[in-house]
Amino acid sequence: MRLSHDAHIAVLQSPDPVMLISVAAIRGSTPREAGAFMLVSENAISGTIGGGNLEHQVTLRARQTLASQGDIIAELVPFPLGPGLGQCCGGAVDIAFHRLNPMQKHQLATAISSAQNRAGTGHGDWVLLPMGESRHLETASAADAEALDHLFTGVRGGLSGAGEERKLCLRLDDGATPLWLFGAGHVGHAIVQALAPLPFDLHLIDSRDEYLTLPETAKLHLHQSDRPQDEVGDMPPGAFALILTHSHAQDFDICRAALMRDDLGFVGMIGSQTKRARFVRRLKDRGLGDAEIGRLTCPIGIQGIAGKQPAIIAASVAVQLLSVREARMAQNLVNRVAQDGLAG
Repeated sequence: MRLSHDAHIAVLQSPDPVMLISVAAIRGSTPREAGAFMLVSENAISGTIGGGNLEHQVTLRARQTLASQGDIIAELVPFPLGPGLGQCCGGAVDIAFHRLNPMQKHQLATAISSAQNRAGTGHGDWVLLPMGESRHLETASAADAEALDHLFTGVRGGLSGAGEERKLCLRLDDGATPLWLFGAGHVGHAIVQALAPLPFDLHLIDSRDEYLTLPETAKLHLHQSDRPQDEVGDMPPGAFALILTHSHAQDFDICRAALMRDDLGFVGMIGSQTKRARFVRRLKDRGLGDAEIGRLTCPIGIQGIAGKQPAIIAASVAVQLLSVREARMAQNLVNRVAQDGLAG
């Protein structure tokens, strides 16, 4: 089993028949969220819908269907996650099976490749597949992507519409959170490595060009700036900021610029409680109030991990960032439900 975008593309570009298997809907506790998907052929699997016996059974079903060369194009099958499957999650999932024809394989491979190359942009890259007899695979326009991002806040997709118009909507990118990382020293590099497989779109900023040596990728962008604090203005709403430069003067200027914005998702700075106290005094002297200063997280990392090695700091910070990200996604979902008048 392989879990990368490249693995999906490799399966889709093979000459073998392929089944797209997706979590279309969930009820209760489940191993994966709605919108998770995998690809199955006779000899290959990419992606996962949660592992365990559920994944084993849907893989067997997919391969039997592919081997039978029957008329099934798309079907929705409920799976209770109880004793019948030997799983104790207690919930239930509706699994969508789509037998992909050569054109759909090509379209999906192209869409996945596009999503891979545009990490962290807009409202995501989405595809829509009908649950009926149609074989038409759609890629969502920018306007439709915004609507789907709103509809499926906190998950990766699901079912939309009803009857013959019902479609399976899947987000192909990982919904990466934009993260501005100020400081390309040992800890900065370690954090980049720790976050590489995680849903963050990283911008690494340093005033020292010779420290920006990591290779750029779709999810890592390097910026040399003589005034790193000016880069704060380029951060989109909801972005995270991590401040760990080689200079306390730079740290302060970046920290002040970030705290003066009320729309960032997280502002964290490396340092001790002593450094925090000194910065708080200086920030107050520069006119920042309790509300602005209260946005600062310093020290960074989770409590209980005292190691100072860069890799240990990076692991601790990665856990903290994921926790903040998950909490914000959950809050966004609550806010959306309330705004749509669906609560109560």
